[in-house]
Amino acid sequence: MVFIGPSVVRGRLRPPPSKSYSHRTLTVALISEGRSSLRNVSLARDVRATLDAVRMMGASIQPSSDVDYAGGVDMTVEPPETPITPDDVVQCGGSGTTIRFFSAVATLTPAGYTVLTGNESLRRRPMGPLIDAINALGGWAVSSRGNGLPPLIVRGGGLRGGEATLPGDMSSQFFSALMIAGTMSRLGVRLKHQGRLVSKPYLEMTSHILRAAGSDVSLDRIISVRPLRPRGLNLTIPGDFGLAAPLMAMASLTGGWLEIEGLEKDMPQADGLIVDVLRSFGVQVRWRGDTLEVRGRPDRPARLDLRDAPDLLPVAAVMAVFVRGTSELRGVKHARYKESDRIANMRMELERLGVEVRELDDGLVVEGEGGVRRCERLNSHRDHRIFMALVALAAASESGCEVTGEEWVSDSYPNFLRDARKLGLVVR
Repeated sequence: MVFIGPSVVRGRLRPPPSKSYSHRTLTVALISEGRSSLRNVSLARDVRATLDAVRMMGASIQPSSDVDYAGGVDMTVEPPETPITPDDVVQCGGSGTTIRFFSAVATLTPAGYTVLTGNESLRRRPMGPLIDAINALGGWAVSSRGNGLPPLIVRGGGLRGGEATLPGDMSSQFFSALMIAGTMSRLGVRLKHQGRLVSKPYLEMTSHILRAAGSDVSLDRIISVRPLRPRGLNLTIPGDFGLAAPLMAMASLTGGWLEIEGLEKDMPQADGLIVDVLRSFGVQVRWRGDTLEVRGRPDRPARLDLRDAPDLLPVAAVMAVFVRGTSELRGVKHARYKESDRIANMRMELERLGVEVRELDDGLVVEGEGGVRRCERLNSHRDHRIFMALVALAAASESGCEVTGEEWVSDSYPNFLRDARKLGLVVR
């Protein structure tokens, strides 16, 4: 638990590498035909789970893991001839991306069974649609408890491919996992979605990486992947918009400013939507060359559709508290299936502060009163995104606030509090 005092956050920042790009580049490097050269790879706790899985499935990674886990690192990945069956259980920690990607990749091993599991939070995250799709595409996967949740058991022997249908409103990670594995299937894959497809920018990110590695992917109404194995990657991971987002909000809410370097406008990122989110609340956000500038406090409520960027819900909810009027945050039913139920948990924490909040099936309605006068202990619910958003809220409150769960921020941004301190955050 940390105490966050009233602060003014301002300065220049280079955010950590994109977690989402790091997961994807490492997974594609594992199944490629040739060596990959990767720069600025994230070593946050979730990505380290993917690194471990890549090694367990036969890739050689240089340099070794004896590096500073706080930021990015350059590395080469020498893939095996084909992914191998791990000698032990693949421990995915709290990383939903890792367990979903490697459940699909595990079908590509020549034989044997791969067991994948994770921490208590991960063992509550739904996997049923991905299991069904793997089986429909000629693989074999089961939930060990028969309830569609981890632990999972996946049999090797290859993926035939073909066509599968998945719900579009639960997780884009299901589609990304099958897109990556589909490059090594015998027939290629065609993926249909039932209902509205959420988080499409994450699929564009996966497609961007696969195309950079020489694979053939189409993101039309039906997602199509030809059976063309990736050749390898030569790529630099960009900065992470989503991990910079809480600091952008913190600078705005505390009356400070922020200049951010290292973000890449030309590589798709779902959380790049934070620019529009802040502008919707009246914050001044502009690009000056390759630097993103954030200035000014929020001054109006917003109506936001966050279906393509559910990780921004906690930050958007905090912004809504500090303006007068009704803000509506919709389209994020899938935010209930993250590290925690972010809709219910953000509603609970804001209500502790006396904020009037209405919980919807797919979001929140927040009645902002222009600030937070009384603040008590807030609970991050073991969720790194909620922790960072609540720190921004506490920094802008009149009296400061205790926030629990700082250990969970290492899932994505190990140096979050250190970087925020450098910018003026008061932490005790």
